[in-house]
Amino acid sequence: MNGIRKSSALSSRVMILSTVCLIVFSGCTSHQSIPAATPEALRQAGPFQGTPTATSETLPASTAGPIVIENFQDLRTVLMEIRQASPAEAQSRVDELWASLVHSERVPLVLGTQVIFLYKGAAERVTWSGSFNGWRTPGLEGTRVGQTDLWLGYTELPEASRIEYKIVLNKDEWLVDPVNPHTTFSGLTGANNVVTLPGFTVTDESHKRKDIPGGALTGDLSINSQALGYTVNYRVYTPVGYESLEKLPVIYVLDGNDFVDERMGVLPNVLDTMIADGRIEPVLAVFIDAREPGNPQNNRREDEFLVHPIEHARFVADELVPVIDCSFRTDARPDARVIMGVSYGGLSAYYIAAARSDIFHELAAFSPSLWVLDSPQYVTDLEQLEGSKQMLPAFSESATQCGGDTGFRCPRLPVQIFLTTGWPDWDVGDFHRLVADLEREAYPIEFHQVREGHTWDNWRGLSDEMLIYFFSPE
Repeated sequence: MNGIRKSSALSSRVMILSTVCLIVFSGCTSHQSIPAATPEALRQAGPFQGTPTATSETLPASTAGPIVIENFQDLRTVLMEIRQASPAEAQSRVDELWASLVHSERVPLVLGTQVIFLYKGAAERVTWSGSFNGWRTPGLEGTRVGQTDLWLGYTELPEASRIEYKIVLNKDEWLVDPVNPHTTFSGLTGANNVVTLPGFTVTDESHKRKDIPGGALTGDLSINSQALGYTVNYRVYTPVGYESLEKLPVIYVLDGNDFVDERMGVLPNVLDTMIADGRIEPVLAVFIDAREPGNPQNNRREDEFLVHPIEHARFVADELVPVIDCSFRTDARPDARVIMGVSYGGLSAYYIAAARSDIFHELAAFSPSLWVLDSPQYVTDLEQLEGSKQMLPAFSESATQCGGDTGFRCPRLPVQIFLTTGWPDWDVGDFHRLVADLEREAYPIEFHQVREGHTWDNWRGLSDEMLIYFFSPE
């Protein structure tokens, strides 16, 4: 589990959890309905479930012409031909359909907002799991077309959206779609295929540019944390011309090991591009590694972010920040420091900004897993459940002092916020109510909701907007 809550749908579209209190920076409560991560019933949507049933129309395969799929009706017609043909003719027609779609790179087949996943091969069962259904297993159920080796799965997606997926054969064999050349990488699920619907756009500045000078990224640096009781590695990005610069703003990046990974966050490349183009002022970035030094397979992020949030916040604010300010040319004011994270790391960044606003006045929370506080019944690990409760006092001084019927309004913390989420059904919920409450409390906030899931493509594509929000020279 990577910070997105997974649960079963209770309705034909999506289960809406009962409205519960979501704690905001002001210490006062707000209400937000958080939908389930994915709508199970999506697989039942649309004009047909898997393969269309036969109708009174007859189109013998022996007289059928070349396959052309321009709309959904074209597909239905071809599938009907296949169903009505003899076994040999049906398989021949399937082979022709497959060759046509693969040659034109149309697998999966996207027809407006309708997406038809296809798999060709021997199997007892075929399903598709991805960001659009929370990587649930079993996922989107496939249907075999007659007695051929073609399997179809149908769903309908929001307009101008982008998803990731994998094929699952026979319940437990996960497979990257071999005929879809569009792939990406996730730290949780590895290589995934991508489907992009017409109209989807993104500004991704993560590609390395050879026409501009790049900043420098140190190797692993270490700090022995008294708060956490162990050594933590981190890396520091310094911009071009660092030797002649002074008082640089600093962005502290949780899950920093993923944000320097060229398959995931690639934030150093984004910084190089944005600085070179003059869209942001020079920035120093500290990438905090969540993995155990010498044993990268042991990722301590959930222990730090959920089980020991107080100790982790103390490490960042009281141990790491002073070391960076003493060792690098930084602007040591809270106004010049950003704390940033995604998913559970976004929740941790949110907590650190609330608990230690004496150190951090800037917060960047990408798809923060606020549901941990809002819906603790979905936290299955007892240590994480108990540890996460320790965050609540930072968000609410006391129910008897703030909000409710007392009429007393808590003082607004000096925090400026950049907040994002993907499509609510696919990510961590709908934040519009939270944003409205924060705006009502006069928090400076920029909010982005994008039509993607809980993915690195989502977060990487919003990195430039985040940097501009905090570091624009204007």
